[in-house]
Amino acid sequence: MPAEPRSRRVLGIDPGLSDTGYGLIGPGDGALAVLATGVISTLRDLRLEDRIQLIYTGVDELLAALSPELVVLEDLYAEYRFPRTALLMAHARGVICLAARQRHVDILALAPGEVKRAVTGNGRASKEQVQHSVQRLLALGGLPRPSHVADALALAFTGYSRMGGRLT
Repeated sequence: MPAEPRSRRVLGIDPGLSDTGYGLIGPGDGALAVLATGVISTLRDLRLEDRIQLIYTGVDELLAALSPELVVLEDLYAEYRFPRTALLMAHARGVICLAARQRHVDILALAPGEVKRAVTGNGRASKEQVQHSVQRLLALGGLPRPSHVADALALAFTGYSRMGGRLT
């Protein structure tokens, strides 16, 4: 007798040192459903090592509680005018990847433009356009807020689509 297919749960994570947004999607009543959203926040006056510990712990707890099959996060990109931002983002991404690997969860990194193109049709879409598209695609009653949550849901949606978009 063949094994039953696993339910597809995808956790999108928008990494940031101050605010790391997350959104879990998976099969619902015949449609894709938002199962969890939120933000892991750190205080700016904390030391870097304390901030990344808080992000790691928060993500590890999410992975344990939500049991996603896949974590999708924004790939690093660097504008030459802001190398420090990219370096700080790398710290957050690093501990997110570590937590996922320690929980044996697959990781998919996607470029921001690729995600924007997938949800809005425009790789240079604004944060507001992403929010409105995510609201429409996931049939949400209101705009996903803050924008970190909308970005995380956009990541999860794009990752889910890459998995074949199956509900079972």
